Amino acid sequence: MHTNIYQIAIDSGKSYTKGVMRTADIIQRVKFQTKVEQVTDFGADITTPGSFSVQFEGKSYLVGNMLDESKMDFNLSKKNDSHRISIYIAIAQLLQKSKQNIVLSKVNLAVNIPISLYKNEQQKNEFAEFIRNNGEAINIIVNNKPYLFRINNILLLPEGIGPIYSDINHYRKMRVLIFDVGSLNVNIQEYNQLIPSYGSMSTADLGVNILRSKLADALSTRFGISISEADIEAIYRDKCLIINGENMEESTAIIEQHMRNHIKEILNFARSRKLSFANTEVIFVGGGALLLKDYILEQISGAIISNDPQMSNALSFLTILEAKQHGAA
Repeated sequence: MHTNIYQIAIDSGKSYTKGVMRTADIIQRVKFQTKVEQVTDFGADITTPGSFSVQFEGKSYLVGNMLDESKMDFNLSKKNDSHRISIYIAIAQLLQKSKQNIVLSKVNLAVNIPISLYKNEQQKNEFAEFIRNNGEAINIIVNNKPYLFRINNILLLPEGIGPIYSDINHYRKMRVLIFDVGSLNVNIQEYNQLIPSYGSMSTADLGVNILRSKLADALSTRFGISISEADIEAIYRDKCLIINGENMEESTAIIEQHMRNHIKEILNFARSRKLSFANTEVIFVGGGALLLKDYILEQISGAIISNDPQMSNALSFLTILEAKQHGAA
């Protein structure tokens, strides 16, 4: 039987699942929205990019971009089928990019785990076995194509590593404070010469969905209309509420003030945990870093917004995984 072992790193967040794998000297990447819905008798072909029909363990699911925001999993735990299936889809998509005809693929996997779980050995082990499917082969059908693989080894890494290890030479002698702004949470980590300060790892319930909710409430109250999830995405983009084709000029100040205040809350949370910004490179990663970039730089002019903030964690995960596998060889 033809087998192979792949090194795959995945960062599965509440909003997006991101995965990377190296083939030769090329980093293969996948990204799709972490939205999962169990369905029955779904027979239509999937044509929307970043969307998947999935069969796993006798159940059928729709996953990805074609689902609306209400299908996002708002549970703080990631030990659930939504994340497990999203991780398996990412693995399947990366295996497909390898373009090798493998009957049974073996995967060494690096994957994110919430900081709260990372500090608890028992919960880490339970989460690892859940994702590994207890070492059993994983048989999943994605968009009518079957995949068979086994997770050989799993490396759990805390969320919010950012570019520390994917650009290791740059950060080797630096003190760094990383803010990973996600959908539900902001994970904060401190590194000194590549060594993480486990005692300072913290999580704030200040993800962009919190901002989304506050902004929708403020605009609904001021203008007397209902604000949908789709409306908020357009409002983020345009920095203005448009009603019946007319720009609500006053809305721009409301939107910008909420974004500005949100960054202040995040920074104040870090300061309340006695995290210092002195002689430190401050880095923001995650999808929220892109959304709030202007307001971050307004308050910390020297802050670094990662060049690829959504993939930043996964790329560092891959570097760590490859180093560990090389050391074990």
